[in-house]
Amino acid sequence: MIKGSASVKELAYDPGFTWELFLITLLVLSFLSAFAAFLILIANGENPGLLITGIALILTVLTLLLTPRLSNKYRARQRLIIQRADEVIKNDARPPVLYLRSFFDDKMLARAIGFKSIEQEMKLVLFDIGPFIAFAEPNNEPPTDPGAARMYASQEEWKEKARKEMLKAQLVIIRIGDSPSFWWEVEEAIKIKVRPERLVFLIPPEKMEVRYEGFRQRASKWLSYQLPEYKRRWSPNGPPGGILYFEPDGTPHIREFKIIWFRQTFWNLFAASLKFALKPVYEQLGVEWRKPPVQLMQVLYMLVLFLLAMLVVYYLYAMLTRLI
Repeated sequence: MIKGSASVKELAYDPGFTWELFLITLLVLSFLSAFAAFLILIANGENPGLLITGIALILTVLTLLLTPRLSNKYRARQRLIIQRADEVIKNDARPPVLYLRSFFDDKMLARAIGFKSIEQEMKLVLFDIGPFIAFAEPNNEPPTDPGAARMYASQEEWKEKARKEMLKAQLVIIRIGDSPSFWWEVEEAIKIKVRPERLVFLIPPEKMEVRYEGFRQRASKWLSYQLPEYKRRWSPNGPPGGILYFEPDGTPHIREFKIIWFRQTFWNLFAASLKFALKPVYEQLGVEWRKPPVQLMQVLYMLVLFLLAMLVVYYLYAMLTRLI
């Protein structure tokens, strides 16, 4: 089993349940409580009065005004000084996890999740396997919410450096795109014989079927196995994205991301889904996989939402009964 030498301090990208999240929780629960009291009084034919109405309005305004500000403060906690990949690797004896993606995706995904960038969520999972590194965009400002430690290379030398890093990496994870650099990375990973179990393709949810099908058809000329077709299943949340991974003999598999209702939180939505999808990859690499713990705060939120839904049903029933 592979064991890391990194300290807990290096995992400071996840500040956990901070006072900002506590206040957001308090605001939302207070608003929902006032809203529930308002509905119950009306459903029972009573006048909610100026006090209840005023409290509900004040809590609504406070929730709308303060939640974005508290969210930004929470995100600011995660914006540590961007680490250089060479420094991270120096302090961690494990082979790294190399993340290759379009630089355009850095901007697109920076706020794709409310309280963390997708890359920050990825780091929480992939740190189990090795130090998480990625190339920095040459001659540009660093991304607002990075997760991976950055490597620096000029436009002239990045291909040679990428080739070397692929060979050294414990895992190479490539986000499917359609740029010339993406196709070079795919062809090069296969040409230099990155071991199949050390190669994972991240299938983005945006235009998932179209992107994956284009990738499947074009990549088939380099791969010894025919890639599986993606058969979309209906989901109330739309196409969730997923991963394409390979067994040691090259056999490919697709695993879609699924919502893990009680093992994710409103401030950490993606990490649990990614970790469940990567379970067979962990096992093939000899890395211990542990199920993400049940989040009690998420259980509380789900319970509150369930009770609120029941209250709305009761309110509608009461109104309908009164009309009849």
